[in-house]
Amino acid sequence: MCINKLVVVSTISSVFHPFAANAAVLADWDFSGIPAEPASSENTPLPNPVLGAAAANAAAGLASSDLDHSGLLYSTAVSPGAVGTSVPGELNTKNFDLGGNGTNDNFLFFQLLGSGGNTFNVDSISINLWRNGGGAPDGIAFDVSVDSGPFELYDSVKTQGLGAGVFVLQEFNESIVGASRVEIRFTPRNTTSGSTGNFHINGLTVEGSVVTVPEPSGPLFGIIGLGLFVLRRKR
Repeated sequence: MCINKLVVVSTISSVFHPFAANAAVLADWDFSGIPAEPASSENTPLPNPVLGAAAANAAAGLASSDLDHSGLLYSTAVSPGAVGTSVPGELNTKNFDLGGNGTNDNFLFFQLLGSGGNTFNVDSISINLWRNGGGAPDGIAFDVSVDSGPFELYDSVKTQGLGAGVFVLQEFNESIVGASRVEIRFTPRNTTSGSTGNFHINGLTVEGSVVTVPEPSGPLFGIIGLGLFVLRRKR
């Protein structure tokens, strides 16, 4: 009787062994639905959410929250020192570093969650943006919370020069393994210059892998049933 039990348990263990997919895009936010904002919207609060969860294009086995913000304002500056109508498909926003003291007071944020018992690994976070003049913070950074833990700096703070209308892809690399939930905050810092000025953002991507647990299959239930039948017969 014990041998039959061991055989059944061993079979279950091998079938349900979780596996990680190859490195892939976990979320790739689509900014194309963001409209151009008229000059009259300057300094007004951004709506929450900024984008709905569907715009995250989350990978299979994951779910995403909406892209929300804390304390951010619209900006309509389109080139350093100029004010006009912002460009559609760009999140043109400011007020990240309220007061200009280098503290990340305000931020963009969203969550990725494993669904159906899945966990996931994060390898990189990247953002495509340009810094609109010397008034914008010159330190680009992300903070993350893993499974409701404390927020910590992800990778490092990267320096951002004056973009003058040219987008720069900033990529951050640090390994997060076996997470069920990760909250990601875009939190620029005023490291040497800038404070409340704006950024033009048109891309935000997370890469890594999903660790999936396969669904029970028909043959497996047949094996389990056979094992139970043998156990009953031996009793």
